[in-house]
Amino acid sequence: MRYRVLLYRAARWRVLGLLAGLGYQAAAQSQVSPATKARGLALKAELTPVLAGGYHLSLEKAWGTSFRHSFSLTPQLYGGPVGELTSTLSEGGHDRVRGFGFAGQYRHYLNPQPQPLAGVYVAGGPHYQRFRLTFQAREWQAEPGPNGLAYYEYRLRDQVETITRFGAAVVVGKQVFLGESPVFLDLYFGMGWRTTRTTTSAPTAGRYASGLSDYGHAGFYLPAGVKLGVAW
Repeated sequence: MRYRVLLYRAARWRVLGLLAGLGYQAAAQSQVSPATKARGLALKAELTPVLAGGYHLSLEKAWGTSFRHSFSLTPQLYGGPVGELTSTLSEGGHDRVRGFGFAGQYRHYLNPQPQPLAGVYVAGGPHYQRFRLTFQAREWQAEPGPNGLAYYEYRLRDQVETITRFGAAVVVGKQVFLGESPVFLDLYFGMGWRTTRTTTSAPTAGRYASGLSDYGHAGFYLPAGVKLGVAW
């Protein structure tokens, strides 16, 4: 009888010890620091397109339980004067751009992280953009003279050019949180390809295809940039 009592007490203490251990483990898991708190949604603004009159806002959502996959959607708006960064052919200083676009991206984080949306990643996806550019260019055009006859005159005239651009890109980057705050930086670079369709009222098309950063550029390009964001 005494032997059974001793076995019972030993088993009870063993169960109590197991429960205490599980409770300690649960408490430890619940006391996660802000640095490792799961933040599965992020909003970020890209800084580089602002130089070309572009405003890109991305919404990124973590996917799965491994913290290594995400999807993002980036609506884009363009508006403002055209600078030398995009075109060196401006005449008269009246070039302006308006436009819109969007981009989708799948992202795979390479290293296991204690939180989503952090670390080194590879990503890729398509994009679409449409621009409307107003400017002045020289061309011949008939104009009425004082005697009622038409005379051709070669001078600056208002023009409109519409560019539709679409393509895809693959990038490598790193998303880094600033300390234990929800604020982070996203730095990336890669390679992409895009094609364009252009209609213009000017005598010649291709005015905005002088460089990789121009609105009408087509072919291979090197996407690179910095984004500033916040996650929750």
